[in-house]
Amino acid sequence: MAWIRFSTVKRATQIKRLLQSFGLRSQTQSYAFSSIGTDSQIISNGTNVHAILHAPRTDGSEALVLMASWQTRKPGSDIRGANINVRGVASVLALAEYLITFNLWSKDIIFLIADGYLDGTHAWLKAYHGLSQSNLKMEALELKTGSIWAALNIDFPFHSFSHIGIDYEGINGQLPNLDLINTVAHIVRWTGSCPVTMHSEPLEPSYPSYLPDHPEVQRYFQAGRTIIKQMSYGLTGSPSGPEGLFSTYRIDAISLFAYPADGPHGFHTIGTIIESSLRSLNNLLERLHQSFFLYLLQSESKFLSVAMYLIVPLLIGIGLTIKGLAKWGIANQEWEKLSSLQINQKSLLSPEKFGLGTPNIQFENQKGDEIIWSLSVIGFTHLVGALVYTSLIRYIDPNQARNSVQIYLSLLILTSLPLLILKFNPPRKMKTVMIFEPIQLMLSGCFISVISVLNFPLGVGIGFVLSIHPFAVIASAPLAFFFFFFDGRDLSGVLYNHIVHEAWFLPVFVTLIAPLLVHSVIVRLLKTFY
Repeated sequence: MAWIRFSTVKRATQIKRLLQSFGLRSQTQSYAFSSIGTDSQIISNGTNVHAILHAPRTDGSEALVLMASWQTRKPGSDIRGANINVRGVASVLALAEYLITFNLWSKDIIFLIADGYLDGTHAWLKAYHGLSQSNLKMEALELKTGSIWAALNIDFPFHSFSHIGIDYEGINGQLPNLDLINTVAHIVRWTGSCPVTMHSEPLEPSYPSYLPDHPEVQRYFQAGRTIIKQMSYGLTGSPSGPEGLFSTYRIDAISLFAYPADGPHGFHTIGTIIESSLRSLNNLLERLHQSFFLYLLQSESKFLSVAMYLIVPLLIGIGLTIKGLAKWGIANQEWEKLSSLQINQKSLLSPEKFGLGTPNIQFENQKGDEIIWSLSVIGFTHLVGALVYTSLIRYIDPNQARNSVQIYLSLLILTSLPLLILKFNPPRKMKTVMIFEPIQLMLSGCFISVISVLNFPLGVGIGFVLSIHPFAVIASAPLAFFFFFFDGRDLSGVLYNHIVHEAWFLPVFVTLIAPLLVHSVIVRLLKTFY
């Protein structure tokens, strides 16, 4: 493909002219992402191009998107030295020329070639919906149509493929309607006569040698692996691909990844699948809403509904909350015993001044001081988390995050915060932990319960971390550090996803999860040394 040698602007212009030669109205859109706080430091830039097939039978109030990003999600392009989605782009262009010959469409079809991998799609969606982003400069879209109902992304990097992999995870743990996945998977298998898997997995994945060589065991293991893959995306809030960015706008979207192989499927198969899928979506009378939006997929034909799995993090959250309430009740009883004991002692020393029923105002004030100390520590830790978050997004280039000293300094501040608090602001009484621990438990339980409903994988992760011994969390910190830096979901990726794609994981972790871990460590230190 000669276009790979062109600049992004020239390439988009060439694609625009080709689309116009088909009789379609087309437009290019340039964009540039910069670091937050400065417009001079460009993180990513490029040029998108899109065209619209206006349906002859409607008023243009509804639309579908058929797209391909310029880069592929996995290495495998047959263009040496380039990870280009070469035949995905070619398929969109070929289908644009082919589909315009039909007059059966009841929805407009938008053909989108997005630059880069994720960034171009994000910028285009922002412009299409008339939204802005502080660190994004982009051209406005003059060529628009109606509300987008669904989107299909083609990822076809090689000249042929063995099967189709369906990717569907949206940003911040959002998911498309399950009916879309079921429909397209059925079309791939029966209309396209092509095998289908989830998450771009190989058709015959490898299994550990210790597993019995039995189909049911392997099927069960593969189902677990598929669920874990989905939860890993949801935990960090990362989209599985360009299709995941549509979920923010209530658009159901999935990606079809043509797994690179020397046959037996090619252009004809992918064309048949896409045409049949568009025909199915074209017949919708209303948005997909009858099926599930919350689910865990085991395979293309099996899933777990929300009623079966949401109870797990909710039980953790409820358990922590009940434990906190119980400890608060115990603390009240202990304070009442101490108060009664002190009153009795003073009554014995000065019976004419202290009656048996006289309240000890000084003791109640001490109890109030401990509550204020606990709340001030909680507020301070969250404030430090907010300051660390602000410094991360304003002063670090996400492309250079791995080499930034500020990353290591932020980690050092968060991990040493419990010791610094107890050193410079120690509790005034030995019984402070009786007040601080219930507040910490109830806060953690409520937070887990709320997050689990919004993002199940993140809620499970938080519940697991906050339920284990805090010193075990500290001991496992090097492993977590290794995971973030060497497993593909490194800190630079988390930072980039937040700054560019507005993922929630970074602010939630730094301003909420990390302070809750600090509270847990403080409780353990108070029990051990005070």
